[in-house]
Amino acid sequence: MSHRWALNAFVVLSNRAMTKTRSLFGTRVSNIGHDNLNVPIRVFSQRLHNQSHFVSATAWTVWFLPKHEYLCIHSNTLFDLDPIIFGEPQKDEQIFNQNVDIVLRILLDCPEFAEYSERHKDNPAFAPPSPVFQLDTGPDSIVEGYIDLVMASYNGTLKVVMFILCLLCLQSVEEQQTTGLKRFIVWLGDQLTADRLRGLWRQRHEDHNSFDRLDWMVPLFGWFHLIMAFANSLYKQYLGSSAVIGSLKHAFDVLK
Repeated sequence: MSHRWALNAFVVLSNRAMTKTRSLFGTRVSNIGHDNLNVPIRVFSQRLHNQSHFVSATAWTVWFLPKHEYLCIHSNTLFDLDPIIFGEPQKDEQIFNQNVDIVLRILLDCPEFAEYSERHKDNPAFAPPSPVFQLDTGPDSIVEGYIDLVMASYNGTLKVVMFILCLLCLQSVEEQQTTGLKRFIVWLGDQLTADRLRGLWRQRHEDHNSFDRLDWMVPLFGWFHLIMAFANSLYKQYLGSSAVIGSLKHAFDVLK
């Protein structure tokens, strides 16, 4: 397959994914997320017009919730903390099975257990537990999109947001009015992206209409980044040294 054929195939797949995204965006509960992207372009036959360079861009996607996920009928009632504090037997068992599988994966992926894992790879005891909330895959997944825009500044972040809305065919005056009056769009990102979006709120809070004020946007930072930051904080707090009994460093030395 030539380079042109491969490029044409990717263009067709991208156009079909974009058409499907536009059709589902108005009927399904969805979230939008974007993050910065750094790509080194290496050229093996360099010319004056063909040099190795570094590209800063943006990757974005639309996350569609399952069809059965709608607004809860009890959304206006007081939140019940009992299931969180005391737990639920079924969910506690699911969490326990997931934690057991994580520990098994860590052990079986070690080089010392390579031969054991190969001999017992078909053992049902090592099979992963069934997923609790499995995301859509296969034909229901949406291909991630890439934009040649840098989101390093407030102006760049605003350009990315407006370009994504343009790709979703929400750039017309009628669609902007509908978005400003009737839509709420959850916008996902890391902590820096969420802070930039909230900063745009502060900069544009005196604009004349709700669309320009970004009243329709609900920035939400990624929980994965929060978990990683919390884990890094715990690691630094409890690492200690080999001389301190009970520290992680001492435990690592004992395990060796």
